[in-house]
Amino acid sequence: MNLLEQFVLQHVQVSELSAELVKVSKESGTQEAKVELNLTPRPMQADAGKDLPAYQVSARLSCRGGAEDKPGPAFRARVGFEAIYQQTSGEPVDIAQFTANHASLTRQLYPLLQQELRGLLNRLGLEQIHLPYDLPARVKDLSGHSVQLSGALH
Repeated sequence: MNLLEQFVLQHVQVSELSAELVKVSKESGTQEAKVELNLTPRPMQADAGKDLPAYQVSARLSCRGGAEDKPGPAFRARVGFEAIYQQTSGEPVDIAQFTANHASLTRQLYPLLQQELRGLLNRLGLEQIHLPYDLPARVKDLSGHSVQLSGALH
């Protein structure tokens, strides 16, 4: 089930911006960075007279690079959004269905998070980090409620 066929993104608000540059190295080269996307849905209080539900989704994108035992920049950065999705068509989708299918929202939320994280990394002087611009068209089951992405430092 693609939730974007029955739900509209009604509101988005930045809820978290955090970054830490632990150390800077003058060594050049490429390093791997771990990028993770987490989505956590929860039901919203229904308004009187509304038959179709709304859900709030907490979305977090974090990036961590460098290791303490290896040369190179060591940093952590995280951005978070609170998004509200309102169902506009079809039979009401309950929280179990919404949670089972919330991975379909990643293609809409990821670009917003990625843009905010890129700005945060630039402010740390980490312009060399390359985050993916988009996700695969079909993100499979989010059993751990996270999507692992690859990134690199150059």
